[in-house]
Amino acid sequence: MGKKAAHHGGAWKVAYADFVTAMMALFIVLWIIKDRPEMAENIAASFRKPLVGFKGGEIKEEVKDPGVDQENLTNKEQVDRLQRIAAEMQKIISTDDPEEAPMEVSITGDGLTVNLFDRSKRPLFEKDSAELTKWGNFIFEGLSWIIERKKLAVLIEGHVSSMTGLGKPNFGPWELSSARANSSRKSLISYALEPKLVTRLSGYGDSQPLPGVELSSEKNQRITLKLTLLK
Repeated sequence: MGKKAAHHGGAWKVAYADFVTAMMALFIVLWIIKDRPEMAENIAASFRKPLVGFKGGEIKEEVKDPGVDQENLTNKEQVDRLQRIAAEMQKIISTDDPEEAPMEVSITGDGLTVNLFDRSKRPLFEKDSAELTKWGNFIFEGLSWIIERKKLAVLIEGHVSSMTGLGKPNFGPWELSSARANSSRKSLISYALEPKLVTRLSGYGDSQPLPGVELSSEKNQRITLKLTLLK
């Protein structure tokens, strides 16, 4: 009886040692990924689809078809994806003055809103014209490749300030904002964007200034891209 009790008395030590080892391994993994959310997402993906996510001992991002099965994306997955796209867009430009930033990107319910500002220091368009500057073409070229690769639906809006002085008969703020929206569409398509991804063009003249911004501010001179994840 004594030998049998001793035998069972030692078995728990092996199980306990295995438990401690597993907990230590878990602790190490959590410590490694605490500052690497992309790795955490890939590890989670490997449990959802065990044969996807790891290859050759290297963690790979799970490839998701942007045009398929979006309804099954969780809200967090969708936000994470939009944040990655927004960060990629922000890499196109760099500025030391956030107040003079030529682009602002914000996440909406199911997509992104991108404001591209036509500033006097770095204009997107030639003065009182729908003709893009070299800088404007540079911005639209970079965005075109990203939007095409991510397969985002695009709605383009043109806006101008109340101080826009055209000096042309029958060509006022409404005509200019519409022409600039169409010029933006042509530029995006000329580089990479599939025409069918552009769903609508709108010119609003000076009727929709940014919240809290004076009507005459040049910040109202902008092209707004509303990008939506395809269902």
